[in-house]
Amino acid sequence: MEAQLISVILPVYNGGGYLEEAVQTVLAQEFTNFEFLILDDASTDSSWQYLASLTDPRIRLFRNERNRGLFYNLNFLANKSRGHLIKLWSQDDRMYPHCLERFVAFYHLYPEVGFIYSGRDSIDARGNVRKRNGTDETPRIVSSALHAKIAFFTGSIAGNIANVCIRKEAFMKVGPFNEEMKISGDFDMWVRLARYYETGFIPEKLIQLRDHSGQLSRRVDLYINHVKEDLEVYRYLQSYVAPAVREEGKKVMRNHKLVFYYTLMVKALLKRNVSAAYSFYRELARFDNFAVLTFCFLRAKVLKRRKPDLT
Repeated sequence: MEAQLISVILPVYNGGGYLEEAVQTVLAQEFTNFEFLILDDASTDSSWQYLASLTDPRIRLFRNERNRGLFYNLNFLANKSRGHLIKLWSQDDRMYPHCLERFVAFYHLYPEVGFIYSGRDSIDARGNVRKRNGTDETPRIVSSALHAKIAFFTGSIAGNIANVCIRKEAFMKVGPFNEEMKISGDFDMWVRLARYYETGFIPEKLIQLRDHSGQLSRRVDLYINHVKEDLEVYRYLQSYVAPAVREEGKKVMRNHKLVFYYTLMVKALLKRNVSAAYSFYRELARFDNFAVLTFCFLRAKVLKRRKPDLT
């Protein structure tokens, strides 16, 4: 591996109108010592034709004969990468010109972190930047214990793959993304990395993350699978944290994440989707005491109704 090289990896499937912009913002980076690995996952639109037309020598192009899914593609590209750092990328999003330079500079300051994630701007389907309120007070170096506390509250600390850079050595230690997962494979990876390494955080917004209804994580039909996979990750997280952190995390989840999952069950029931409601129930009951969760859900609803309207 070349010490100064960073590998950008991009899985592509039917990139549509956003792919060219996602690619060009990588090629326009101010930091130029990178390789750009792109894997087309048997696209049925014009994505492959566009990718095949690219002539930049830093690009290494691959193509699947059949669709293999996001986490297979990330593993394939990560294993092909030559850099010490692996910058994950997405076909929907845009990098600011200084993005790679900031990740490399952070790595030079903190070379022992397992992965680094950055701040991000949110853009709509047309590319308009949305305003984000508040400041993220997360420290630049996140310990394993702090990562666990954050994960119990929010889930994936990074919130996405496009604002993440993984140290190749750490990736090789913890093993590949879980290819059996459809949604939570990134969350699973962060939790496994955080078991052995500290996590780096760059508050500066280095990418523009696109929010549109076609994204995998927004599909309603995958919510059940999302909950199932998330709870699998949480079981693993609970297995290695200190008992005090685990107990605190259980309380936090009962007031936030598990109440949200319970709400999904109730909404499915109200829509008379009994099968979906039962699937949510089954996953929740396997993870925690369902009677306790019911109490937490009802308490949350009562407190919400009592909250004064300050607007």
